[in-house]
Amino acid sequence: MINSLTRTLAIFAVIGAMLVPAVAAAQLLTPEDIAKLEARLSLTPEQRAAISPILEDSMSARSTTFNKYGVDFETCERPGALGLIRLNKDMNRINADTRSRLAEILTPAQLREYDKIVAEQTAIVKQQIMC
Repeated sequence: MINSLTRTLAIFAVIGAMLVPAVAAAQLLTPEDIAKLEARLSLTPEQRAAISPILEDSMSARSTTFNKYGVDFETCERPGALGLIRLNKDMNRINADTRSRLAEILTPAQLREYDKIVAEQTAIVKQQIMC
């Protein structure tokens, strides 16, 4: 349960780390990070369980897409301008799908907070991608 929750929250934390508008570098969260996310979204145990598969799907799609376009956050490898445009389009599609699925589970207030997290993480990943 802890590994599943940690993985889910790690996925959630990086959901916003996309190009526009909203996860990216697969990173593990500390227990403090997990507590902050839980508090920030005020997730119920039922919500945690319900969003876990959505976030796992989303993270898998994001990882595949980053690999497809040759993005490597450790070496700063990235595609050229046309590749970045295509990457952005694919990420927007993944983000929209993830958000729409989460909207069925999260309350409107939680969804607004999710959008804020996504925006914050987007800024971080943009910096990482542009090295």
